[in-house]
Amino acid sequence: MLKFISVLLIFFSIILLFSCATMPQTINPEWSGDILFKNAQEAMDNNNLKTALFYYEVFLVRYPENFQKSIAAEYERSFIQYKMKKYDEAEEGFRSILDKYKNSPFAMMYPFRFKTLSEISLENIAKQKYVGNRLFWRMREKKWAEEHGEELLDTGESTTE
Repeated sequence: MLKFISVLLIFFSIILLFSCATMPQTINPEWSGDILFKNAQEAMDNNNLKTALFYYEVFLVRYPENFQKSIAAEYERSFIQYKMKKYDEAEEGFRSILDKYKNSPFAMMYPFRFKTLSEISLENIAKQKYVGNRLFWRMREKKWAEEHGEELLDTGESTTE
């Protein structure tokens, strides 16, 4: 039995070691912004959020003058933090994006969709903070919807008469 437990422990240690090895240690300095974005999107598709976040951070450091893609990278960074349930960091990022749309001299160069998505994301964060994963979360979600003029579509109640 002890031998079985030892083998099992070694097996899980190896799996843990290789599962953490997906984060890149270095990035080719000749990679373009497009390659960084492509790798970040592939990491997102594979639900490897930390790696995607890493690629977006590298993009923001290397290519801050690319205003259109920088705002996209900032949005994706905040969205990843939201998905990682780091709501305070995500909220700060989304607010920073909205501030850039309001105050930056380059705001006319930013794609409008990231402003809209940031506003929606802030509403979702506020809702998540209010509703949370607490007991009776559904009742809190219904109350949220009523207070914000939203309609829950899966309540089972018919809205047509």
